[in-house]
Amino acid sequence: MNLRKAIVGSAMLLSVAASTASAQVVASGPVNGLGTFQDLGTSRTWLRLDNWFNQTPTFMVGAASTAGFTLANFADVQQLEASLPLAGGQWPTYMGIMGGAPNRGLIWGMYDDGNGPASSGWAWSYSTDVSWQSSTGPDWNSIPNSGTRFTDLNVWAYQTTSTVPEPASLLLLGSGVLAIAALARKRKA
Repeated sequence: MNLRKAIVGSAMLLSVAASTASAQVVASGPVNGLGTFQDLGTSRTWLRLDNWFNQTPTFMVGAASTAGFTLANFADVQQLEASLPLAGGQWPTYMGIMGGAPNRGLIWGMYDDGNGPASSGWAWSYSTDVSWQSSTGPDWNSIPNSGTRFTDLNVWAYQTTSTVPEPASLLLLGSGVLAIAALARKRKA
């Protein structure tokens, strides 16, 4: 009877691992008052792209840093976006998890482009896009689209965490449960 329970428990763990492996971003709780989402591929907790409105990049990077976040570089953003395909109509799901511009169908943020202090790029996707885009970014001390209802740029910033178990870890846990159950059964026999 215990072996049956162990097998059922292991099967449930494996199904959780499989479903977790297919989802690349999930909503997570606030960190220091800022909205976040988690990238399951890297276990990074990212700032949502709707934490600020009408702020300069300098302000946003400073606030993110104070809250324990690192401004992403282009490679970080590319790695995240590579796990988020847009061709299959997933954009609305990403917008709900990652946040975006409140007055238009746009997910966008600024990143460090690696060209020195206060040099940046931005990466984005409109709701009608089938791929992610990037370009040279804003001046850190000006508000993009200032004076309009489109002053909705945010920053790609993350924390490295390990709070979400990887599918491989869950598989190992399930295998361990099965091994313990098999040993218990062998002792009874």
